Amino acid sequence: MNRKLKMKDLVLIALLTAVYMLLYMVSMVVVSVLGPFGHAISPGICGLLSGAVLLFMNRRLGKMWEYTVFTLLVMGAFALMGGGYLPWLVSSVAMAVTADLLASGSRETPVWRLAAASGLLHVGQAWGAIIPSVFFVESYRSHWIERGVSAEEMDGYIRFTRGAMGLLSTAVVFVLAALGMYLGYLILHKHLEKRKA
Repeated sequence: MNRKLKMKDLVLIALLTAVYMLLYMVSMVVVSVLGPFGHAISPGICGLLSGAVLLFMNRRLGKMWEYTVFTLLVMGAFALMGGGYLPWLVSSVAMAVTADLLASGSRETPVWRLAAASGLLHVGQAWGAIIPSVFFVESYRSHWIERGVSAEEMDGYIRFTRGAMGLLSTAVVFVLAALGMYLGYLILHKHLEKRKA
């Protein structure tokens, strides 16, 4: 069996990306009640809600670079909505490559590896705010203020993505996204077993 991504695989990834983006928008509504901390962990909430999407992608394709292509499409969608940011792109793609190396290439990847891959993939998204808050906070803050985010909002986001709060946010995102994969497995388990039979 050819394990390289084909055009039909890319179409499936694009369709699953659209579903994922809808779930991401739902997660943004959910986290809005948590304020700046909710914003910091929003990738984890999305991971919790979208585990079935990523599991389905793996079980249907199981091909190397599926999560990297998926992440590039997600980042492209955010860029089209005005949310593109180079550090976010770099951290997201780097962790998507790591997730692919850990869990792609087979339709039989154990769920624990897929859970770890989902955790890493979503941590990459969270690090798009955490890394700038730690290493170049002033330019990060001014960049987003120039793009229309209020100074008060940015200060709140930075407070929950620096130092110990950045570590806590990273851990929460990883755990939520990993749990999302197990939740996705519970949702799709019977469907996946029927498909094998």
